[in-house]
Amino acid sequence: MHAVAGERQHYKPIKSTLVDSSNPLQVARAFREKLARTFLYAADLDAIMGSGDNNELLRQIKQRFNFTMIVDAGAATFDDAIKLVKQGFDYVVLGTETLCSLDALKRIMDSPIKERIIVSLDVKLQRTLSRCIELSGLEPVEAANLLHEYGVRRLILLELDRVGTLKGPNFKLLEKMCRMPFDEVFAGGGVRDRDDLWALKKLNIRGVLVASALHTGRLTLGDLIEVEV
Repeated sequence: MHAVAGERQHYKPIKSTLVDSSNPLQVARAFREKLARTFLYAADLDAIMGSGDNNELLRQIKQRFNFTMIVDAGAATFDDAIKLVKQGFDYVVLGTETLCSLDALKRIMDSPIKERIIVSLDVKLQRTLSRCIELSGLEPVEAANLLHEYGVRRLILLELDRVGTLKGPNFKLLEKMCRMPFDEVFAGGGVRDRDDLWALKKLNIRGVLVASALHTGRLTLGDLIEVEV
């Protein structure tokens, strides 16, 4: 799906310069073969919204194309997270949007699967989205501090109102996140072009979630290789 600004009711099948289909398997093939990607972040919107799941499809993608899979499938509890680990996904994204409580977060981060967990700080209009009362509505830096206190070491800053907009990342906020004692910080939302990737690299961002800039051709394989060298 083509995600735009977190307004899920308006999401439409993607149109891409990389592939003539919106079929997830074909899109995954294009990312593997045309863009030489080995890591794939996948958000299962059905699972996140509580209307089913696409676990079998995601497992097919991993098996066929041998991606290192980073999967957000709406995990809210320890049982949810360990189920995804047992299904063979390399990293489980624990999104603040679906996280049910800080107690659930603590149990996960105190468990052996903590090395397979990446927490997504889901932000819209500069406020944290969460089912967890202690996190809901916090400014992102406040929420990040609280997450770190609970053992989070890998963090995605996912600004949902920038996703799919090609308006650029929030560099000021990302710079603040990179000053915090996380082991790794990832950026999601708004990336436009190669210049954005270079700017994020200078901030020591560990990785970037990119889709729209690739599908529109604003980022090419050559651009990715240049920044990665």
